[in-house]
Amino acid sequence: MLLWIDFCIHHFSLSRTFALFETGDEKYFHVRLAVLRFRIISNVINFSFYMKSRKHFFGLSENIDSLIAGAIGFFIIQVFSHHSGIGVSPDSVTYISTARNFYNGRGLIGFDNMPLVVFPALYPIFLAAINFITRLDPVVSGAVMNGLLFALLLYFCGAIMNVFSFFSRWYKLIILSCLVLSPSLLEVYSMLWSETLFILLTIFFMISMRNYFQKKTIPSLITLSIVVALACVTRYAGIALLSAGGMLIILNREAKITTRIFHVISYSIISSSLLFINIVRNISATGVATGVRQKGTTTLLQNIYYFGSILTDWLPFPKTNTAAFIVTVASFLICAIVFAFFLWKKAKPDSYECIAAAFCVVYIAFMLLSATASRYEQFTNRLLSPLFIPLVWSLSCWVPSIANKFNPIKKAGIVGLGLLTVAIFQNHQLAADYETYDGVKDAGIPGYGEDPFPQLDIVRYMQENKNIFKPKYAIYSNAGDAFYFFTGKAAQLLPQVVFPNDVQKFYAENHHYVVWFNDVDNPDLLSLQEVLKNKKMTLIQQFDSGAIYVYEQQ
Repeated sequence: MLLWIDFCIHHFSLSRTFALFETGDEKYFHVRLAVLRFRIISNVINFSFYMKSRKHFFGLSENIDSLIAGAIGFFIIQVFSHHSGIGVSPDSVTYISTARNFYNGRGLIGFDNMPLVVFPALYPIFLAAINFITRLDPVVSGAVMNGLLFALLLYFCGAIMNVFSFFSRWYKLIILSCLVLSPSLLEVYSMLWSETLFILLTIFFMISMRNYFQKKTIPSLITLSIVVALACVTRYAGIALLSAGGMLIILNREAKITTRIFHVISYSIISSSLLFINIVRNISATGVATGVRQKGTTTLLQNIYYFGSILTDWLPFPKTNTAAFIVTVASFLICAIVFAFFLWKKAKPDSYECIAAAFCVVYIAFMLLSATASRYEQFTNRLLSPLFIPLVWSLSCWVPSIANKFNPIKKAGIVGLGLLTVAIFQNHQLAADYETYDGVKDAGIPGYGEDPFPQLDIVRYMQENKNIFKPKYAIYSNAGDAFYFFTGKAAQLLPQVVFPNDVQKFYAENHHYVVWFNDVDNPDLLSLQEVLKNKKMTLIQQFDSGAIYVYEQQ
């Protein structure tokens, strides 16, 4: 607006200048013309810088601090991975085996030679693509790959904070430091987990969502839809992104209701397309949409407690049921209030704060309801990690605005209180980070690469005697993923006790191996005692850490 007013003034001055020329005052005309040239050139330069600052808030010149944060994040992941490489859990083995099989042209097949259905397809395909580009196995390239993903995440988060409604350089630096040192994020990016890609796609969702509200075009809507579609086939929790996006489009009061309806229908179709294809493929291959899942066994109230126990790990609060309940409810309400405030203030949800708060509301509700309806592992940091960044933003983004509304004395008090809160929070994070480093520097990241698992006598024996397993004999184990990880041979998990048909099918087989790891505890599977009770297994080798049996029908 100021540039436009200045342009009008210039136009008026230019008219007066040429009027002087017409009156014959040539000397004064040239002076005025030189001044006008200078002002026009300066305004062109100012306008170019203005447009650059408006359009290129992702540019390097605006994000040196974000770049430094990304470099520090990359370095921390390399330090954590120094002893034993990137962390490998049972789920990681599923991703690794599927990526290897896909890279070798066998399709989306896991370590058990069965089609991948429990997890969506994109992350193993992503690992296979990295393998194709680098010619390095995911286990080898994992530390560098995750470090780069973490660095990208921090960079884009810093860039997003450049255009917060209440921008503050100090706020950006403080939040970046909190993200770099976050035990929640460091744990995820130290492991070969699909959340490493999903969290980044969540940030891309926020960027593309705001871009859609700014441009209001079909291409921007398609871009948003593609990002959400990719997220849905990275984690099934991407449904929360799909829901949040649809809600935001519908609540955009700046657009006509007919436009909103058309856009949300188009968005829903495109966003769910890849997930639909994935599910159709799963049903065609195995008869189930997302794997065999049991009904929920915990109530909504219990899940709120479990959810809050993770939040109290993130925040410096007492780890009690009461504190867990209060923190969960308070977090949900604050995010809902932030979302409602920005939506009411602007009449459209086009600010990053509003989009982040909307995602928090939907994700919290989705996780609590899905955990109540379907049984899966009790809430862990891994499952809730996509919530960490938008939750930090929602709980803190309003502080700079409130501080600026008070006189200097009160403002100093608010700033002091805020810095004390940050100091307590960072001390809490640093203590957790040091505890993690103290463990990983000598033993490695928890998982199958952590000492002493690779040195177990049963692991060394299997690696040295792979030929003892006859090719046409199925191999069962209480840790089939571990067997595959250390031998490269396919293995199936022992059947779950809650599925009697699978148990009877296992008992009816004529010949197979059973590899038992004492250090792996999975109470859902058949126990070794139950197997030995119902089948006459022959012991091949007994170890301190497990045993290997074979069954051959006489």
